[in-house]
Amino acid sequence: MKKFLGWLLWLLASLFECPPPQAARRGIAISSGHGARTQGAVGILNEVREARRVVKRVAKHLGDMGVAVAEFHDDASTTQGQNLDTIIGWHNRQKRDMDVSVHFNAFAPTDVPRGTEVLYLSAVEAAAKVSNAIAVSGGFRDRGAKNRTGLRFLNGTERPAILIEVCFVDSATDARLYGENFDAICRAIADALAGAG
Repeated sequence: MKKFLGWLLWLLASLFECPPPQAARRGIAISSGHGARTQGAVGILNEVREARRVVKRVAKHLGDMGVAVAEFHDDASTTQGQNLDTIIGWHNRQKRDMDVSVHFNAFAPTDVPRGTEVLYLSAVEAAAKVSNAIAVSGGFRDRGAKNRTGLRFLNGTERPAILIEVCFVDSATDARLYGENFDAICRAIADALAGAG
């Protein structure tokens, strides 16, 4: 009788087992835009340097939450085409649910706040969620989710993808807000990505 009750308890526990939390099931591949030898925008902030900082911190926060995360920074490419091929190729070799590329925007030197935006091809909800999270945590103007059909990263990756433009490298206000709120911004990106999709 004890064996039967033990088996019955095991069977009931198996039937009503809770699924793992969403974060444990997600996989994110995240890369910094441009590369060590293919510079991006430079102003008050340097896009390549800051994108690498953001990717490393976001990946750490995602890992701490139990999200499977892979990160990449291109140190080898010498042309824009090679850089894009390298980044897209790396993403497509990863086992993941979402692709993320981190960039910084540029327009013209100004003191005026310019803000954050997230570009997407099909992942509109994730883009809107991440853009809002960055805006709230950093005090930025939320330029929102923007559909872009002509970007190689968004077109070349085989999973839902977003391209984050954290803020403008040539806005003194954006640069100040970014510096003051760096970890909060990275944590907010990680939180939004962990719940995206």
